[in-house]
Amino acid sequence: MSTPTTSETAVMTKAQVVRRKFKSALPRKIENRLLGEMTAIARTLELLEKFRGLMQEAGLSPSAVSAALVYSDQYVDAMTIPLSAPEDLGEFVDAVLALDKSAKFLGVLFLQIDYEADRPEKTGTAFVWPFLGGPETERALIAVRKAAVKGVVIEKPAN
Repeated sequence: MSTPTTSETAVMTKAQVVRRKFKSALPRKIENRLLGEMTAIARTLELLEKFRGLMQEAGLSPSAVSAALVYSDQYVDAMTIPLSAPEDLGEFVDAVLALDKSAKFLGVLFLQIDYEADRPEKTGTAFVWPFLGGPETERALIAVRKAAVKGVVIEKPAN
């Protein structure tokens, strides 16, 4: 992906610029291997902290970004375990470690709030980064992202 030009970034909000910068730094090639619980936890935390750090560098609130670990098991196609804030880390880790051993970690769902968006329906954005490839994984991640987008519409705070 190319670096945004000055004219592109002039029409983008700070949150959009941060999201573009974060996504462009993600590895292009999916490792496509099953991750253990600890590796999935570590990868989720690493990516979330990087995204939150970029938000802070841009002068935006790191709390406007959250993540959820996406998994599937023998009973469900895709479910998420959310991690909204650092203080939720203990609950997040406990929830991941409590999963059935058949759980497969599919990727990370990211949610970002953009308070500078010009329309309320553009305020919340969701995207995924996969750990695994393949049509089943892609369908599951798309379904999770679409469900998240429906719930991410947040009104701008009053000035």
